[in-house]
Amino acid sequence: MPGPQATPFQITSPDQAEALLNFTYGARLLEQFLEPSTSSRAAHALAEPANRVAYHVRKLAGCGLLCVAGHQGKRVLYQAAAQTFSVPRALVRLDDPSTLIRPVMEELTAAYVQAIVNWQSRHPPEPLLVNLSTHGQAAEPPPQEPYLPAMRLRAVRMTPEQYRQAQAALDHILTGMDCSDLSADARPATFVLMAFPGQLHQD
Repeated sequence: MPGPQATPFQITSPDQAEALLNFTYGARLLEQFLEPSTSSRAAHALAEPANRVAYHVRKLAGCGLLCVAGHQGKRVLYQAAAQTFSVPRALVRLDDPSTLIRPVMEELTAAYVQAIVNWQSRHPPEPLLVNLSTHGQAAEPPPQEPYLPAMRLRAVRMTPEQYRQAQAALDHILTGMDCSDLSADARPATFVLMAFPGQLHQD
């Protein structure tokens, strides 16, 4: 069965652009269909409710971003229309990037806060440990506590090439994570990679 088209898929409508750029159910969901798959299989892989994923699968299919690739019994097999999608700048509201970024950051913040609340509810009150380290100093080993919410921020000075190499190394870690473990004690977990030039507080 042929795979997604090799040439970039040209996005031509606002509906297509909105569906593709949806942080949760756009490209992230389409990645589950680089090979023919069902919406229920995608829901299981993403640890998302099946009915919610099925709704967004139908939406992506209605926009032409997913194609019907066959059937598996009574279930429809879908496949991404392409591996690369080209979105005209006119269809991306980059004049105000916050329209794309703010909803994502709000969702991440809410999920992270809930993870901390859940962790606190399972443990007695403990002191907050703030560990200071200098450049080149070995970091403290991560705690043995399973699924401990964690955040680390570091501002550095880098050349353009060092910045590119750091981004590539971090992206390689995320891409190489084994997400196929279906054992009983495996749970969904989220890792976020952010990098940008500048710093949080600029005079």
